[in-house]
Amino acid sequence: MNGLRCFLLICLHCSAFADSNSIKIATDEWLNYSNKDQSGYYFGLLQRVFPNHSYNVQFMPYLRSIAMLDQQQVDIVFGGAADDFTRANCSTFPIEIDRSDMLTSPELAGHYHSPQDLIGKQVVSQLGYDWQDLLPEGVNYREYASLEQMIKLLHHKRVDAVLNYQEDINHLLEQKPELAGDYVLVENVLHYSSTFCFSANPRGRYLQTRFDKTIPMLVSSGELKQLMLLELGSDDNYPY
Repeated sequence: MNGLRCFLLICLHCSAFADSNSIKIATDEWLNYSNKDQSGYYFGLLQRVFPNHSYNVQFMPYLRSIAMLDQQQVDIVFGGAADDFTRANCSTFPIEIDRSDMLTSPELAGHYHSPQDLIGKQVVSQLGYDWQDLLPEGVNYREYASLEQMIKLLHHKRVDAVLNYQEDINHLLEQKPELAGDYVLVENVLHYSSTFCFSANPRGRYLQTRFDKTIPMLVSSGELKQLMLLELGSDDNYPY
């Protein structure tokens, strides 16, 4: 009986350790940042900051990942900013400068100089990106769940522009060439910084503290820039 009791206690201890050692992550799938095979810039950074942990990753639309972190159902969300959340803590250290690109008609692209040229236009992006605050007043901004749907709306001239990432747009058009049309891609329309965000509980604070201690070391050693070059092929979005 004593042997069985000891065995059960050991098992319970191992289970608790496994649970504490596993980090729960919610993220959208972003090409070369958070790929489904757990490669990309975000996962490379995760492995450098938390090398002795296992990762329980759930891929979902960004808007849903925001809700999961606010409800403390996961520990980390990639690529966020403090004003995206109501009950979460984001690192003060940016890990990239996000640059949104724009797919639009040749007519609009031909006279586009700044976001001011989008006033009075129908502009769409994906759910949860919440880029309206970066656009001037007077832009008619809406969000949709599907990039494919937005490109179809552009094709039928029901919207004037699609704000998204060049990599994701090009990847979708390669996968579905039937979506291709007489579009022009305008680069770097909006830009802002993003980082990792953590749940507002003791475990989240522990993970955030470790993250905030590690990022300055990765910056000073040059490892963060090298990681970005390795995963993205460019350091254009490097924030330091």
